[in-house]
Amino acid sequence: MVKRENKKLEKPSIFTTVICLFAAAFMWGSSNVIARSLLIEGVGEIFLVTARVTIIGSLLFTYYLIFNREKFNKKLLKEASLASFASIFLVGWSFIFSLQYISSGLVTLMISSAPVFTVMWLKILLKEEKVSISKYIAIGTGFSGIAYLFISRETGLLDQGNIFLGGSLAFIGVQGIAFATVLNRKYAPKYKVSSWLTYQYPLVLILSWAAFFISGVGIESLEPSQQLRLATLVVFNLGAFMSFTWLIQRVSALLVATVDYLVPVVGVTAGVIFLNEVFNINIVISGIFIFISLVISTREEFSN
Repeated sequence: MVKRENKKLEKPSIFTTVICLFAAAFMWGSSNVIARSLLIEGVGEIFLVTARVTIIGSLLFTYYLIFNREKFNKKLLKEASLASFASIFLVGWSFIFSLQYISSGLVTLMISSAPVFTVMWLKILLKEEKVSISKYIAIGTGFSGIAYLFISRETGLLDQGNIFLGGSLAFIGVQGIAFATVLNRKYAPKYKVSSWLTYQYPLVLILSWAAFFISGVGIESLEPSQQLRLATLVVFNLGAFMSFTWLIQRVSALLVATVDYLVPVVGVTAGVIFLNEVFNINIVISGIFIFISLVISTREEFSN
């Protein structure tokens, strides 16, 4: 059994926290744009997700075998698998398919509502967490912003897409992020970052490869530019998760969740510039609702 870290980790400085938040936001926001650019060029969703998690998992396993001297930890595998089902498998698959129906900018905008729903999952999973009335108001406000996208049938694409399919898939992914944030906060501080990340991938790899074989899709041949983007996607995903996990071990779940203030700024901007996605009044109105909900839900955190 691996000996757990009982020592409380030192809280990082404001500067370090901000750097990690910006790094994670940039990499997560850019990832959706990169992924959608590959989908537009005909790369299959199932192949893309499977290739991404396989490369990341292989890199983590290699590092773990070379540098970690720890014995197999059954309890760590159980806790990490529970978190990874939500944070990697559910999020990865729901978002990649949603990008066929809505813009990468819209997906990242919906991702920014995750801290609001994190409050809800904190109450459900961690009974000791107190949730004030203002945070319940934040949940309602954030949900209103997402609901407006459905009402206006906004997809972020020029006369294309389907908000009901894409939006529903993205909303599932958002709940996965919120759910996983709480699980990471509950379990991750007990382990090394590298161990926690590595133990998350066995279940994800099994599920992803099972879907790959069942679907009958083959291994695709990628052009050099597509290979470069896939490699960048892997680096960004791994870097974002490492920054996120390192922070979640040292600060509160709600503070780390504020990374989602920044994700839509990156995603929407990059989507408009590189993929000619739409930025209009519907997205602005939805963004205002979500931003207000974020301010309400995190105000108490910053005041403490």
